[in-house]
Amino acid sequence: MLTEEQWNANEAADIVQIVRDPVTDKALCVVVVDTTDAVAQEFDKNLARAVAVRLVELAALLPDPPRILRRATDIDEQLRGLEP
Repeated sequence: MLTEEQWNANEAADIVQIVRDPVTDKALCVVVVDTTDAVAQEFDKNLARAVAVRLVELAALLPDPPRILRRATDIDEQLRGLEP
């Protein structure tokens, strides 16, 4: 089972990718792809860094998402042992 952090990392890897020259394998740019896998935006190194900083700044302004509370499995076993 994936943690929320792992799921987010996987999604980010799908959305933001590096484009490489097919002949030299040299990194050319960073791209953001849309839901149809088309390039939505292309960034050079400096713009990619500036966008990353801006994303961090904006993310800090968002409220934390609600968390699902789960009991540890040993607590469920203890509760089952208390049932008549």
